[in-house]
Parts: sequence; C-alpha cells; structure tokens
Amino acid sequence: MNATHPAPASAQDPIVRDAIAWAVRLGSGEAGEEEYRAFEAWRRADPRHDAAAARLEQALGVFSRVPDDAGLRRGAQRALLARPERRQMLRGALGLALLAGGSGLIAQRHYPAAYLVADHATGTAQRRKVALPDGSALWLNARSAVDVAFGPDRRELRLRSGELIVDVARDPARAFIVHSAHGSVRALGTRFLVRLADDHTLAAVLHSSVRIDSLGGTSAVLAEGHSARFDRHGIRPDPLPPSAASAWEDGFIEVHDRPLEEVVAALRPYRAGILRLSPQAARLRVTGSFPLDDSERTLAALAEALPIAIHRHTDYWVRIELA
Repeated sequence: MNATHPAPASAQDPIVRDAIAWAVRLGSGEAGEEEYRAFEAWRRADPRHDAAAARLEQALGVFSRVPDDAGLRRGAQRALLARPERRQMLRGALGLALLAGGSGLIAQRHYPAAYLVADHATGTAQRRKVALPDGSALWLNARSAVDVAFGPDRRELRLRSGELIVDVARDPARAFIVHSAHGSVRALGTRFLVRLADDHTLAAVLHSSVRIDSLGGTSAVLAEGHSARFDRHGIRPDPLPPSAASAWEDGFIEVHDRPLEEVVAALRPYRAGILRLSPQAARLRVTGSFPLDDSERTLAALAEALPIAIHRHTDYWVRIELA
C-alpha cells in the first residue's frame, strides 16, 4: 500500500528497465554465479526491485531465487542448460520490450510495464479479487493493474491498465476515488466499474451513483444502470448496460448489437497470442453471451454466426477478416 500515487509505469521506469535487463541477462543461458549474485544483491536492495522481479518471474519464469551457494550453482546451471530456442526467445521478447520503451511483447501484449510495479495486478487470463484495507472489495479483470493509496482522510485507487469493479465500504469521513489517465470517478454509493482504454475511460454504475470529473474540467453525476465514457474533451453517455460491462466478473462477455471489435477487445486479455481484426470485420454487429476463459470456443461461435474467416498463421497469431 502506497502513501502517494507513483507516476504511471512504463518501460522507461528505471525499476522496470532494470528488471527486464536482468531477465534478458539471466535468461540468456550465458549467466554465471557472479551474475546471479549481483542480481540477488539488486533484488534485496529495495522492496520495489523484489516486487518487479517476482512479477516478471511469475509472468515468464525467467528468474530463480538463489539464497545460497548451492542455489546459485543450480540457478546458473539451469540457465546454462537452457535450450537455445528459449534463450533466443528471451532475448527477442524481453529485449524488444526493453528497447521499444513499452511497445514490445511484454509491455503491451502479456504483462504491461505497469504490472511489474503496481500494488495489485493480473496477467493474461487471470481475474482476481482483492480485499482492501477499509473493507471494500476490488475485482481486477485480466491484464489489469492498480495502485492503492489509503490514508486518514482519503481512499484512492489509480487504474494503471485494464479494468476493475469496486464494492465500496461506507465511510462518510473519507471519499473513495478511482483515478485514470482521463480523470476520476468518485463513489457516491457502493458498486461501480472503471475500464481504461487508450483514448478514454468507461465508468458504469452497478449500484447507487458516481461523480465523473474529466481532465478537461467537466463533471457529471452518473446514476445506477448507466455508463459513460470520458476523456480530456468531456463526458459522453454510453449505451453499454452496466450488467453487460461487468459480465467478465463471471467469466463472460455479454453484448447486444455491439461491434465485433468490442468482443475481440474483451478476448485479447485472455489469449497469450496476437488476435488481429480487419477494419471491415470490426464493424459487424454482435449479440450474445460468450465465454472469456475458452476463447477458442468463442471464436468458433462467432465464425458460425458471422460472415468472417479466421486465419491461423500459428497458434500464436490469429487474424479475423470478412469471409
């Protein structure tokens, strides 16, 4: 739990860059005991270093803890015996993430840079419930990251990436606010959703109401059962029902006459590979309820219901076009 909000993470964050650099070095198959000792010294030097390394280890399995000499030898041996193709993969994927300043495979596709340093985060195909210190409950969708800043006079979250639902515990003395890159959402009741996109933030009220304050200076109260998008230019109603927006909590995406691009966007955090969609296919309208945890089943259902063709270049790379 942080006392203040840290700046949004990116691969330019020195801790993120150092963690990725260590992953490249130790996962290359060329690291020896000296490198492992230096890595452990870096990891122990700051709790933030350890947190970043632990999350990258969870994501890719590229670190091994080495608490003693025997562990050092085993860790070094594992690295030296790593298959050449794995060493090449680590150099390519992690190196691209490091050099591209956050636009590489790790930073964007699987584990955004925010994941490495956020207070709470989820990876691909993961959902998580978090009990907050005040008794509020927080749910994170896949590939989401959030910071928590609670104090005597405030309760604040900063959504770094992805999507959250929060069920707010009553506390008249402390406002509950969720910040995003486009403004903030203040709880006037209990349960609401916030989803961060590249060019806007979506708020959906599941119970009671919220107040939206955009970075552009506009404000609006959003009542239960309503959704709205906001950015630095203002606040706009959105026809998406909150019950549909929050269906991911139960492992589904629900849409009624929505563009296919929304379904595909919801599936991406649940797939390890790249899912491309042509602009023509993106505009097709979709109605239905589809499982997030079985994206292949969802793609098959979409192919049966819509005039689309699904092209699989590899298991990792899938492209959807008009048939």
